Amino acid sequence: MNAEPPVISAPARSRSQVTVKLLLIGILVLLLHVPLNLVNNLRQERSANREAAHARQAVAVLVRGGEDRRVAAPEPDYNPAVAAAEGYRMVERSLKHSVLVLTLVFTAFFLFETLAGLRLHAVHYGLVGAALCLFYLALLALGEVLTPGLAYVGAAVASSLLIVCYSISILHSYGRASSIAVLLAVEHSVLYVVLRMEDYALLAGTAALFAALAGLMFFTRNVDWFAQEAGKEAAP
Repeated sequence: MNAEPPVISAPARSRSQVTVKLLLIGILVLLLHVPLNLVNNLRQERSANREAAHARQAVAVLVRGGEDRRVAAPEPDYNPAVAAAEGYRMVERSLKHSVLVLTLVFTAFFLFETLAGLRLHAVHYGLVGAALCLFYLALLALGEVLTPGLAYVGAAVASSLLIVCYSISILHSYGRASSIAVLLAVEHSVLYVVLRMEDYALLAGTAALFAALAGLMFFTRNVDWFAQEAGKEAAP
């Protein structure tokens, strides 16, 4: 007969501690929608201002009688106005997946805290969430001066480096911080693919959710959650 897989025994925590921490994470995800909404409002404002400026320039060209020259002129390979519009659209679509991004990252930190016996304060989660929110602000800012692809890579790298460097200190392990780095890399890569696949965005997003849930089930399959809630060590 095959031996049963060993049950992971983690440091004991009371039922109230686990419940309060989960509630804290849920509330924090909701609170972080405030800065994310500010980023979305800024995106709308910047987009409207750019469209108004573009309209004024078009009217000025027509008034000067330069319509024929404008039409006959060859289109440049890189059009800042078009690139900025695509960048605004990418920010808008990426914000729709912000809940999933925040939840997955916070879940990883919660599992490290629970299974490794670490102590993470609400401030730690809040600072990590702030770094994740900065990704969207950086994506908006870089999208106005770079192509959407380069803007996404730059924003993702900057935000991820900030979180990984901070994780080395609060998780007390380069290995755990490396796991966070891998999670962020996979998360941003999948999100970028979903954003680029407009026709199959729903299908790709659903597949990503299934993969994330399957990974969570796999890594926690041997965890004795009753021991976590009962406040005693799990039986081997």
